[in-house]
Amino acid sequence: MIKSKKHPEFTNRYKRIKARRGHKKAIIAICRMILTAIWHIQTDLKPYTVEGYSEPRPVKEGKVLSTSQALNLLKQRGYIIKDESPIAS
Repeated sequence: MIKSKKHPEFTNRYKRIKARRGHKKAIIAICRMILTAIWHIQTDLKPYTVEGYSEPRPVKEGKVLSTSQALNLLKQRGYIIKDESPIAS
């Protein structure tokens, strides 16, 4: 299911969880997601739909970072920041 091209919602969620928690916890989370979907399909007697499982994650307007905070956040996540601006001719 994780490599399925038919259901990208599982793949996307797996990648998000794996980045934060690791492979094993991500697999368990996906299994729980699938079991929950099966339970809803059987109790509601409706076909599977993606709407309940795709998370659009809108940006919160109240969350604003300064330039230095954004750079520190990127450094913490492993990005290398170079202070090189392209020379305009």
